[in-house]
Amino acid sequence: MADDAPRRDAALVALDWGTTTFRAWLLDATGAVVDGVRTADGALSLSERADSPRARAAAFEATFSRLCRPWLDEHPGIPVLCSGMAGSNLGWADAGYLDVPAELGGLAYRLTVVPAGDSVVHLVPGLRATGPLPDVMRGEEVQLVGALAAIATEHQTPAGHPATPDRRHTVVLPGTHSKWVRLDGDCVAGFATAMTGELYGLLLRDSILGRLAEGEPGTEASDAFTWGLEAEAEHGDERGLPALLFTARTLVLAGRLAGQDVADYLSGLLIGAEVRHALRAEPADVVVLCGSPSTTHRYRLALERSGVAVRAVGEDATARGLWRVALDAGLASLDPASLDPAPLDPAPLDPTEEQLA
Repeated sequence: MADDAPRRDAALVALDWGTTTFRAWLLDATGAVVDGVRTADGALSLSERADSPRARAAAFEATFSRLCRPWLDEHPGIPVLCSGMAGSNLGWADAGYLDVPAELGGLAYRLTVVPAGDSVVHLVPGLRATGPLPDVMRGEEVQLVGALAAIATEHQTPAGHPATPDRRHTVVLPGTHSKWVRLDGDCVAGFATAMTGELYGLLLRDSILGRLAEGEPGTEASDAFTWGLEAEAEHGDERGLPALLFTARTLVLAGRLAGQDVADYLSGLLIGAEVRHALRAEPADVVVLCGSPSTTHRYRLALERSGVAVRAVGEDATARGLWRVALDAGLASLDPASLDPAPLDPAPLDPTEEQLA
């Protein structure tokens, strides 16, 4: 947390509590970030140390208080909004899911409130796709809200009023579990998850391929990454990804791939397979990419090689999305001087809608 951060009027404490990472921002009355904190106090480590739901809730409350206490003391009564795995059935409290198709504006009307000392924390629900192959997301739904807000800002008229952007978007959220999302306006029409990031980590840590890898993976995509993309595009259908992955070993044995290039080559194979099959299932001419620069750079290369145009949205999408949800929920009020677009239209509230873990 920055001790010398400028102290403007604070309006919201926004939390993104992921599986392995805790992020928090102090936002002012325009939704701008005043201060921030990031730690490794992820939901997984907290839940693993707790032997009961009560102990788990106590661990989340204690961690929240420890990390955000300076803000809470300086701004008594400030609202707190939290997305991510803190709202899972192994988190602070179960915030449930909205079933897709789901209006993102409806997230604000499904918040779960948990006590936190002299504060309360509002947990955002996740999204769930039912059917033969069910899917879930938790945390990414807020990124989507932020991405739409960024797109609306890009379409503002000179007077600062939002124009009407294209209603349909394909949004890709790269990460440990990448999400491919179909949006119609602010309605999530469907989505699919690819465990690309987790597979990459497992291969480098626990497989025979990881023993061949030398050095740390680079932050920029190298020629070896492009080689992986090309190999998957040319041989993916014929040989399949499991067989192609083994070529990271045989190419090293043949002296054609250096140890320091193994990680990038594997990254190219995995991302290439994800992108190619996702586009085959849901063709798109333009994709909105939302994630960290190093990861989105690799996905941009893979997408553009497939003939897809890319629109990048910055890493501030989560904080921006939490601000939008807070506005919709009435937890925060927009500064009249701000030119930020109007909140998303809320979805009708169905009090009988089921909320399950």
